[in-house]
Amino acid sequence: MHPSNALLHGMDLGGTPHENAQPVFSINPRSLCAPEADQSCFSCCPPIRPHGYDPLDWVSSLKREFREHRKAFSGNVGSPKPIIGFSCWALGYLDAQGRTIGCLLHPARHAGRDLRHRTGYQKKCSREFCLPARQFQRLSPSFQAFWLGLASGLNSFYYSSPRANPLFHVLLWGAPVLEKLAKFGLARGYSVTEIVYAYPFLTRKEWVPRGHRFLVESVLRHGHERKLWNNPQIEAMAQEIHETVCAELNHWKFGPHGSDGLYVHQMGLGEAFANYLRLIHGLRRGNPEKLKRIKEKALQRAKSLASMAP
Repeated sequence: MHPSNALLHGMDLGGTPHENAQPVFSINPRSLCAPEADQSCFSCCPPIRPHGYDPLDWVSSLKREFREHRKAFSGNVGSPKPIIGFSCWALGYLDAQGRTIGCLLHPARHAGRDLRHRTGYQKKCSREFCLPARQFQRLSPSFQAFWLGLASGLNSFYYSSPRANPLFHVLLWGAPVLEKLAKFGLARGYSVTEIVYAYPFLTRKEWVPRGHRFLVESVLRHGHERKLWNNPQIEAMAQEIHETVCAELNHWKFGPHGSDGLYVHQMGLGEAFANYLRLIHGLRRGNPEKLKRIKEKALQRAKSLASMAP
């Protein structure tokens, strides 16, 4: 078996231009940034952060900082100053009880007026929209509520932590996978915890959600519900589809980090398949017609496996 034929860790090489575009919000007003009145995320604040930053590593100092920023806000906003270092004077407690944390200059706090330019980073702050939040907005309201159960009870420090909040990882599987599983769970009265327990691929470290999403989407899209609600079977079928793609890439002599042809995200292959090629196979560019044929063969394999499922 070719070394790339096993489902291994992919490297997140950064978002595609499509993924980094301005967010398209759904009609549902709930956001991942502040899904509940006493729960908020400040993971992307301040706009300057050291690599690997996690607020749980600095809880004591951040609590003191957030109290000070809230207390000094009225004076600071009158004489704005740019951010210095890794701290932002406008990031603080949004309520007197210290339950929620966020931007004190945000337009939601000032009748629609965006005052974030006073820090010198308004453009960056206004465009920041993480990949989990983008996937969250693609879910319908009932499914948003279902998956938010994974973060139930987390305070704002734990909710904002990439290692403590499993929701951020799970959301990267995307709306097609998550809505299918949530629909199955809701129809049977299952909780979100039971669904995650039944389908460990959702949180298993060796699975890269953005990279492997295409494989799982293909299995769930073409499988019959009665046959495919079985985690080992889903994983086995995903592996077989993956091996089909590996064989085709080898046949067409597509090497990793291809330098010829169009970028894969510009080929109209779909976000899931383009990410699969980039993050799992390391393929950024290639021949559009050949890659479209490979995708077709992968989907045909998914249909064939679904029809043969016991």
